[in-house]
Amino acid sequence: MLLDSILLWWHRGKTKSKMDRVFSRGEDPFSYSRCEYELSRLAAMEKAASQHRYGRALEIGCAEGLFTEKLAGLADAVTALDISPVALERGRRRLNGRPVQFIEGDIREWSPAGQTYDLIVLGDVLYYIDKPLVRASFERVFPRITSWLNPGGRLILAHGFAGEREGAHRRGFRERFQNLGLELTHEEIVAVSSGAVRCLLSVLESAPS
Repeated sequence: MLLDSILLWWHRGKTKSKMDRVFSRGEDPFSYSRCEYELSRLAAMEKAASQHRYGRALEIGCAEGLFTEKLAGLADAVTALDISPVALERGRRRLNGRPVQFIEGDIREWSPAGQTYDLIVLGDVLYYIDKPLVRASFERVFPRITSWLNPGGRLILAHGFAGEREGAHRRGFRERFQNLGLELTHEEIVAVSSGAVRCLLSVLESAPS
């Protein structure tokens, strides 16, 4: 247990430093607003989320708040979590005055302190923390996130992949949530006209009360 904690501390620091370096290069370093793949992924996520109105939504890995801005129009209150304070500061400026709470944290440790959500979104997040040395903390993420969903709540997963091996790996994320009782209600592969990277978009729901 102590070793797991030390390894998680090390990996959290490594990931945070990496993301801060990336976001310090300038705004939109991942080209969310320019790249054909990212535009297609975000449009598919928005379409999946737009079928309902939500009381509370949680976005895990919000970056600079580009998709958070979409969620702010769909939910009464949004919590946006990211490991990079550099990215979060830009998100706060983007969403200034909107009902969004930006929080710095690692999903493997952060807790909503009893809060539950009608919608939880993870876009291109899970494979960053799916590493052999921190496997135990990674596997605990799935039951924790599941427990934060309200009855009838919706979980949207969207993760890029190139090739069948990565595609199977991304399906594994969805299957873990299914094994915890969430029902798959929609799934599609989002492809673009150029490039080998595609996105597996999965929508799952918890049982109604």
